Amino acid sequence: MMMLNVELNYEKIAIDQLRGYKRLVGRIKMLEKFPVSGGMRLGTIVQDGQLQNVHHHWRKLLASGAEQEALRSTEAKVKALLEGLLGTSDGYQGILARITELQELERQKERMEHALDALDDLKHEYAQVLKLLYLDGNEPHDIACDLGISLSTFYGWRRKALKEYGILIS
Repeated sequence: MMMLNVELNYEKIAIDQLRGYKRLVGRIKMLEKFPVSGGMRLGTIVQDGQLQNVHHHWRKLLASGAEQEALRSTEAKVKALLEGLLGTSDGYQGILARITELQELERQKERMEHALDALDDLKHEYAQVLKLLYLDGNEPHDIACDLGISLSTFYGWRRKALKEYGILIS
């Protein structure tokens, strides 16, 4: 009974994560296109390596509970970099919040894609089923037809794929 609960938990985690993939990708695209200032978009700003490094340092300081002086100093560097890129630092805290969100979403997406790649290495058919079902949004019947398998085989692979994916991401 305990083993069944663990397997169901892996499947639930996998389903929840995979169902959110399209929403996650959509949010990333929206944030990348978010207008910041002077016709620049957030996605363009995030690509600046120096800003990335300073922002990463600022986030580490925040997470570690660093002294206020160190935080203010790093925040001033971020503000100066944004002013150099945009010509203004107005609303820089909102920009920082969006940059933080964008980076976190990109990390989540990358983790999901790495897990699917690992599953593909483990059992190609399982990864195929999950990608077609959750990432591409195809219907089970269509997937079974495309793969040349019965619907019952599809559901068996899906169950096993979700378990394996759940193990990989846990």
